[in-house]
Amino acid sequence: MHILLASSLGAVSTLFDTLRRHGHGCDLAEPFLDAPSIAQHSGDYDCILVETANISRDGVGMVRDIRRKGVRCPVLVLGARVSAEEEQAVLEAGADQVLTGPLHMPLLQARMQAVLRRCLGHASPELRCGNVVLDQARRTVTVDGAPVRITCREFDVLEMLMLRPGAMLTKEHFMARAYGLEDGPDQRILDVFICKLRRKLAAAGSAEIVRTIWGRGYVLEEPGASEVIAARARLAAAHPRMQRAHLVRQPPHLAIAV
Repeated sequence: MHILLASSLGAVSTLFDTLRRHGHGCDLAEPFLDAPSIAQHSGDYDCILVETANISRDGVGMVRDIRRKGVRCPVLVLGARVSAEEEQAVLEAGADQVLTGPLHMPLLQARMQAVLRRCLGHASPELRCGNVVLDQARRTVTVDGAPVRITCREFDVLEMLMLRPGAMLTKEHFMARAYGLEDGPDQRILDVFICKLRRKLAAAGSAEIVRTIWGRGYVLEEPGASEVIAARARLAAAHPRMQRAHLVRQPPHLAIAV
């Protein structure tokens, strides 16, 4: 997820490093008051986090300025203590969620995923394409109910595509969401992720769902019923003793490779 963090806490905040450790591409708005302009001009963000100790003083105005810039992505406001009046004011200014108290990272990630899903038109954490199901809550991928072993980065790439079916995503889009606007690895690493994803999904009996737009990026396409049937037939026709290393017969919460 590509996140813009606007924090008025300065060096006291540890949220930026925490988000990066959890695999998010995160940019820090410096100075704090430049966040609306950064959101407007510097990146196509999935989510903006506004972290402040004083929502009345810093949060309400910040959210209002972000919305006045025409930024439509979800905005979550984080505060230590928030009164009912402050929460109402910041929601009316354009925030999507308000989180209070000690930061619980799994809850924050679940909230970010939920508001992004709704923003992109998804109601459930289970994203489907053909006979492939990606479960955001459990971080699992299955083909016809059988778990598929993929790495965390491969999961992130597939999630980006499945959240935006039919949309062509550039390599820059993928890299920003994985690493932020700072220098990450060479963009060719994305081709490796896509290649491995295709191979693992095909080995599990999935129809082809990721199409390459040469020189531009990738797009997720819903396969036809005949393509799904053909993929299942290829799997059924495979030698019964053939090792399918990417299929894991174990509980779903263990299906992601580290």
